[in-house]
Amino acid sequence: MSRSSPDWTPAGNADDAADPWPDLAERLVLAALFAVALALRLYYVFHHDFDSDEWQHLHVVWAWTRGLLQYRDVFDNHMPLFHMLSAPLLARIGETPAILYDMRLAMIPFVLVIVWGTYLIGRRLLGRRAGLRAAALLGLIPNFLGRSIEYRPDILQTMFWILALSVLLGGRIHWRRCLASGLLLGLAAGSSLKSILLLAALGIAALALPLAIGRRPAPVPPLRKIACISAGLAGLVIPPVALALHFHIHGALRHFLYGTVLHNYVPHLGTWSRPLRALLFVPALVLVIVFARWLARTARRPEDGTRFVFLALVAGSFFAALHLLWPLFTTYDLLPFYPLLALLVVGTASRFPRTRAVPFPGPSPWRRAVPAAVLLSLTGLIEIGWVMWREPPGHDGTRREVELLTQVLRLTDPGDSVLDMKGESVFRPRPIYSVLEGITRARMQEGSIVEPIEERVIATRTCLAAAKIDRFPEPTRRFIERNYLLVGEVRVAGRNLPRSADARGRIGFDIEIPAEYAVMTRKGPAAGLLDGEPYVGPRFLEAGRHAFTPAAPESRHALVWARAIERGCWPSCDHTALTP
Repeated sequence: MSRSSPDWTPAGNADDAADPWPDLAERLVLAALFAVALALRLYYVFHHDFDSDEWQHLHVVWAWTRGLLQYRDVFDNHMPLFHMLSAPLLARIGETPAILYDMRLAMIPFVLVIVWGTYLIGRRLLGRRAGLRAAALLGLIPNFLGRSIEYRPDILQTMFWILALSVLLGGRIHWRRCLASGLLLGLAAGSSLKSILLLAALGIAALALPLAIGRRPAPVPPLRKIACISAGLAGLVIPPVALALHFHIHGALRHFLYGTVLHNYVPHLGTWSRPLRALLFVPALVLVIVFARWLARTARRPEDGTRFVFLALVAGSFFAALHLLWPLFTTYDLLPFYPLLALLVVGTASRFPRTRAVPFPGPSPWRRAVPAAVLLSLTGLIEIGWVMWREPPGHDGTRREVELLTQVLRLTDPGDSVLDMKGESVFRPRPIYSVLEGITRARMQEGSIVEPIEERVIATRTCLAAAKIDRFPEPTRRFIERNYLLVGEVRVAGRNLPRSADARGRIGFDIEIPAEYAVMTRKGPAAGLLDGEPYVGPRFLEAGRHAFTPAAPESRHALVWARAIERGCWPSCDHTALTP
């Protein structure tokens, strides 16, 4: 093969005898790391903190199961493929507080494919042993482990991304390979709009590759080049166009385009408010190319170096663009980067002679394998320790959300609306359209989104709200605190009545949310006159001014949504929790 021709022939397949499976010691270590990674994943499914994005996605999926249309009937600002694929599973599981656990468990097959795809890329670029090492270390990277446990479309996007790279780097470039990789990239784009950064990284890597390897690639026949580019673009656009066509058929193309594109573009959001920061992308890219050139010079074979350099350019370009060009950076945005990071760490380490196996005294099966096994063990132990330090085994970050869903299902019927910030109630409609995520809040502050939250709550007679209200605007928070009582992880419509009465013994109060209410004391139902009539049980109260005259002096009275009392909740009138 000519040195000037950057062919993509898999290194691991050229001579399997030259790239054997790891020896016994390393096989044992690898098996242990894979087993520990799976055990930790299963454990943290039930203990890792729930992220607010998880129930936002679940609420959208639930809406699909109820015949509602994403973007038009429920707000969302993500691409829809993940939600559409999840809907049949959620419909089969049904409405249960354990849904968050179940859907997290459903992410494990996707993660296994990501790990498998990482091994495939590593095998084809660096050899079998390097592929296995990268896959084992990937599963224990603390942030990858934590974020890939969560129920989010970034996991599906990462799976398609890694599969696309494994196809693209799997052999000689031709139109069928380009079509397959383009289709997988299109599916990644249908899962997350942040795939734009991945596509940009591929383009930058392709342009910078000749500079990084220090030579021009071999000329490609024009017809072959046109066929490859056309096939790749065709595969890329098929999934997004199919999704857009689906919403167009249902009369919601405008809503689809707003939710996925226009809503997310806020010129002064995050990094975009500091335009000079984007100028740092150029020197960052120079550093990436310098590092890639070093990798090319230290490659054992030119063709291996070309493919690995391309991977390094993709990883570095994506990382730099995410931090310097993308408006909002979150740690889960790095999920597509971590497989590449694991491959780079393993591949770069192999360039240093001291990291390669050296003769070690002992029986033949252990010869030349123990040093690599020891290094792999130490790295794995560091990762495991880091995971344990970040989330100690005794920590449980799931209890509150499960309790919230338990109370929502207990206190409401299908069709009852529940006020929350990002769809925490999952299985119930929301009285408002907007979801209080970061971009929506920024748009509310600038005035481009005006959501009459209080008016919608009153119009829909929403008598239940989630306990956490910190993302709501200040006027809305005051409205909620004024009209709801805290009950564990939810708030029920009601209020503590004033302690003082007028000269005639009447306690005046205002109702803003029309509903059926009960008047309660610490000991149980109150006795007296409600609006001048004997109080004998829950009564529907219209919005406006009302008065209650106690039959006997009590320290405190509370007005509570009657449904909460009927279904086993018992209020204490000092704004603490209700108890069964």
